[in-house]
Amino acid sequence: MQLVHRTNYWGKYIDSSNTDDEVDFDAIWAMALNDGDWHCCPGFGRRWVEVVNSDFRDEYDGWWSVFLVSERRGHSDGHYFYKFVAIPQGTYSYGKKGCQQRGWSYQGEFEADNARDQLESILDYWLNLDDDDFIHIHIGIWMDQLYTGG
Repeated sequence: MQLVHRTNYWGKYIDSSNTDDEVDFDAIWAMALNDGDWHCCPGFGRRWVEVVNSDFRDEYDGWWSVFLVSERRGHSDGHYFYKFVAIPQGTYSYGKKGCQQRGWSYQGEFEADNARDQLESILDYWLNLDDDDFIHIHIGIWMDQLYTGG
């Protein structure tokens, strides 16, 4: 699985400010793709940056929870969007109960040291849907400050 962030920004820091109507915290938005798949959604930018395990460790070196926020058909035929969030466990009001009250469904957990492989296992169902739609999997990765990963 690839985990990529699309951007037009070429500087050192990526602003993680909140710009999403369904997610009420600062996040870096990434796309989950099967290896070799095309990096979709050029509206998010032409440059892509790979998200790696150390990016999770730099933000929170522990266990993270994954929640499904929403799913919807796209504006163009054949596109379907799944929106997830990854949140450090123990984050006040964003545990299973708090996220369920927001209408988000718990999907699993992963450890920062092995984030990509474990996240791939959690997302396996959506990554391998056997239908005619082009599936977009977007993940908001919790950030509480400017992202300064390498």
